[in-house]
Amino acid sequence: MSAPIVRQLILKDLYLLRWMVIASVGAGMASIAIMPLSQLSSYVGAVSLVCTLIILNIFLVMNGVAQEKKDKVILFILSLPVSTTQYVAAKVAANAIAFLVPWLVLTMATFAVVDASAIPNGLLPYWLAALGYILFYYCALLAVGLLWDSAGAHTTAIIVGNISFNFFVPFLLRLPSVAAHAKGDTAVWTGDIVAILATELFAGVLALGLAVYFRSRTGDFV
Repeated sequence: MSAPIVRQLILKDLYLLRWMVIASVGAGMASIAIMPLSQLSSYVGAVSLVCTLIILNIFLVMNGVAQEKKDKVILFILSLPVSTTQYVAAKVAANAIAFLVPWLVLTMATFAVVDASAIPNGLLPYWLAALGYILFYYCALLAVGLLWDSAGAHTTAIIVGNISFNFFVPFLLRLPSVAAHAKGDTAVWTGDIVAILATELFAGVLALGLAVYFRSRTGDFV
């Protein structure tokens, strides 16, 4: 009996988050569309795309998880035949879908536009590493939102995530492999870029997995 309820909880969250997801995809697509127009528009479009994904990240975690915990919605949910573990799983699944779908759509759109335009394909590994870092940032922020109720912890995580991205981008650009192939017509997936992508994925999954595990072991979600 709990499986249909879990499914309904996921659909409920996706319904509530739908307009933010749609707006983010629209804003991201507009940002990507202007990138091939000129060097300036390429920079503006890239920054706008990053800002769109980061805003979506913060909105989903703060409004979809942290605020619901603050409002003690679990007190009603647990009156249904659903366990804390199932509720946490439904909450994470819906939130992750709401972020991963736009992230994946916008990532593929970026690759398609770069490949079809005069923007060098050599930038694609750099772009994927940068977007991969935003994916890791989302997983880490969601983990913080699940584990801690403190607004201070949430704010600190957001500040660290935003600032660290500004250091990560120059780090990528200074990599010899990125500098050597950035202006080339072919994307070259060097060992260091692959290692960075693997680390981002592993760290994000690990942070989120541990958060779900420890939160599910607690007696409540308030």
